[in-house]
Amino acid sequence: MSRGVFHRHLTTVLIVAGASSLLSGCSLQQDVAVAPPSGKVGVPAPALSGQTLDGAPITVEFRNRKTVLLFWASWCGPCRHEQPFLNRMATDYATRGVQFIGLDILDHDHAAAKAFEDEFHVPYPSLYDDAGKTAATYEVDAPPSQVLVDGRGVIVARTPGEVSEDRLGRLIQAKLLAS
Repeated sequence: MSRGVFHRHLTTVLIVAGASSLLSGCSLQQDVAVAPPSGKVGVPAPALSGQTLDGAPITVEFRNRKTVLLFWASWCGPCRHEQPFLNRMATDYATRGVQFIGLDILDHDHAAAKAFEDEFHVPYPSLYDDAGKTAATYEVDAPPSQVLVDGRGVIVARTPGEVSEDRLGRLIQAKLLAS
């Protein structure tokens, strides 16, 4: 094979591989018509209902309620670290019209999740989301994560990962209580 033919053949292979790579990337994008509700800041919060860890049905009402959603798991070390101050904050902010709702995600051991709730005397309800489907609609990848929803039902803030009491308090003040 001559050098010129080799270069043309190599160029053709590279062009075909590049075009194939670009086209395969397009298939990874969601079809907007069937995409689940987004958990992004500035959009309405996806509907939230399910069962609590006690098995009771729950539907979270966002309209005219200021809400802090707390995504956690019993095996999550940072979640265990946050829980004592989250309990205090939930009690303190309840008098100011802010509801706290937990979402136990990816906890395949229901008994461990319930034991966590009992150990820490969690004062707010938690939905059981062992498969992580609800977390996915809120675009939460892992616990702990927090999502704030204002009284219009719009997501106004999100904090992936562990958060300090001070930072969460400042977010609640700025995004839920200042308006």
